[in-house]
Amino acid sequence: MNKYDVVIIGAATSGAYFARKMAKLGYSVKMVEKLSPEKLGTRMDIFHVSETDLKTFEMPAVKSGDPEWAFSFTDNHFSSPSNKYAIPTTAETVGLHMHEYVALMVKLAVEAGAEIEYSASFREFIFENGVICGIRCETGNGIEEIYAGTVVDCSGSAAAARCALPNGYGVENFRLTDEDMFYVILRYARFNEKPINTFWLNTKSWYAPFSMNGTEKIIGTGATGSYERAQRDADKLDAATGDSFEQIRIEKGTTPYRRPPYSFVADNFIAAGDAACLTKPDCGEGVTSSMVMMDIAAKVLDAALKNGDTSKKALWSINREYNRVQGADFSLVRAFLTKVVNCVKDEEIEYCFENEIILNSKFLNNGKITPSDILKTLGGIVSAISKKGISKKTMAGVLGGIKLALELRQHYLAFPAAPDGFEKWCAKSEKLWSKVGKIQ
Repeated sequence: MNKYDVVIIGAATSGAYFARKMAKLGYSVKMVEKLSPEKLGTRMDIFHVSETDLKTFEMPAVKSGDPEWAFSFTDNHFSSPSNKYAIPTTAETVGLHMHEYVALMVKLAVEAGAEIEYSASFREFIFENGVICGIRCETGNGIEEIYAGTVVDCSGSAAAARCALPNGYGVENFRLTDEDMFYVILRYARFNEKPINTFWLNTKSWYAPFSMNGTEKIIGTGATGSYERAQRDADKLDAATGDSFEQIRIEKGTTPYRRPPYSFVADNFIAAGDAACLTKPDCGEGVTSSMVMMDIAAKVLDAALKNGDTSKKALWSINREYNRVQGADFSLVRAFLTKVVNCVKDEEIEYCFENEIILNSKFLNNGKITPSDILKTLGGIVSAISKKGISKKTMAGVLGGIKLALELRQHYLAFPAAPDGFEKWCAKSEKLWSKVGKIQ
């Protein structure tokens, strides 16, 4: 019988990261990956990570000249719709080749003691007395049964295992709709002149390097719902900048953009990474945001395995600690940005840049919105209304967003310490999120 302490579905950044952590703790770990080694991590070439995050999560260090390394940069700007106002940021960002870096992460996980099986697709759970005890996956040799103390879903947006959970098992088994996904178009381009690295809030677009050649940039544009919406924003960006460039190639991809499941854990089960919608609400990046949760999960699962109890109750503190460390702040930012993006017009965004209402160097360099940041915007909004920079209708939407954002953050900080109060907590959560709506 194939029996492991932990079986992980998916071996990309989240799966390989968690496999390495658990293997280093001395546990038997098996990664099941549906793709071949040649295909793993090839959906997109480049991904960006801050230098700080690389160190915080002890991700494999690479340098210029290594096959995984593409570039690094510190010069970045947030720009107003007209490009008249720009706010510089100072965080050092590293560009990495996804396929090569994932291969490195898998290699290190295997060196730590984890096993991996490629071209093996999850098909269903194995249950014993109504509790998960393993999985069945399809391989080139047929159906294989793998038994495990805990199954971890790191299968990406498809959430193959989470969506296969029985109703009422403990983790929501919803599937992502088009409106829950951020559709991203990446145009690799060579410019006639060196453009600055920039992010535009109004079109959810950006310029970022894909090499150390200053004229080679990725023109990224994202939108919820469809690639057609993203393309409309891309066309709008091109018209606004007027930049001349030669398009080299195009990549397309999606990332979850919705609130995560209310609970990540059930008996012998954990949902993580994109399968748990653990993406940053301000930019959609999910590599390191999921690692915050997975560090917590590794600590809790370690204790649970040592005690021989990986039930929902034993794993419950993953939920509570994650919400205190990151989840509550993410709910605040997601609610606030959704309301703001849906109600603020381009000319009002321009006014906010000009007068540093919310959009200021402190917030943009800090990378998150705090309750005090939001409250400080009230005076600026009132002043903007009197000067006709922001309409009363927009003000109502922004104020509603502020109220919802603060209420959601407090609600997530009050996540129940045990499963007993969970249903009541979920009922209030549903009411709050229904008021937030979907980002347009």
